[in-house]
Amino acid sequence: MVKLILSLTLIWTLSSTAEAVECWDGKGTDIKQQTLRSCNSTELCATVALQGYVDRTFTQDTIRWCLPSSIFSEGKHTFSSSVGLASMAASVHLCNTDRCNSQVIPYPGVPKKNNLQCFAFNYPFSATYDKTVQCVGTEDRCFNGTVADKKGETMHTYGCASANLCDVAPLFKVIPDWPFKFLSEPKCCGRSFCNSASSVKLNVIPLLFGLITLVVSQIHLSSSHSFTQ
Repeated sequence: MVKLILSLTLIWTLSSTAEAVECWDGKGTDIKQQTLRSCNSTELCATVALQGYVDRTFTQDTIRWCLPSSIFSEGKHTFSSSVGLASMAASVHLCNTDRCNSQVIPYPGVPKKNNLQCFAFNYPFSATYDKTVQCVGTEDRCFNGTVADKKGETMHTYGCASANLCDVAPLFKVIPDWPFKFLSEPKCCGRSFCNSASSVKLNVIPLLFGLITLVVSQIHLSSSHSFTQ
């Protein structure tokens, strides 16, 4: 009986042990310009179709890489955020077999305005809001937050976000070399203008503006570089 239990335990352990997958890694839709990367056993292959506005400049790009399964589950996800100065929307597909992120996925498209409005701001290092933003698409939360970069500098922001983005924002810190550290779970709420400064403590809430500005600006620079070649 003991041998049977030990055998069953060994079989279960071996069968439940996740294997590392090989994923495509790089920017752009052309797989020939990507490289193969061995992800660890806790990561999934990801394809991200990202689009956004920064200061009225619209950019789109496709990114492939490994993402921790602690942040995203296997399948399809859509994330969105607007902070006044910038907006971001991303379609994310995750899978767990070798080279499964070779597909070209559609961009989120142009979202329609919804019934939610939130406080926003015009200057990223300001601690006060001075404008409002109309939420669009799946953005069903207002948020108010703070994030620290690698130098320890913090920024504050206000805006709209999809509920799933509020849920995963603090977990981005597990991504290697991620330039911003989310201090805690975002303070998100579901009523118009509920993200006023008086409703939160700014020193413990993370922000999404740095993430949006960084990613979208990098895409813009990458796209500009490719056009000059």
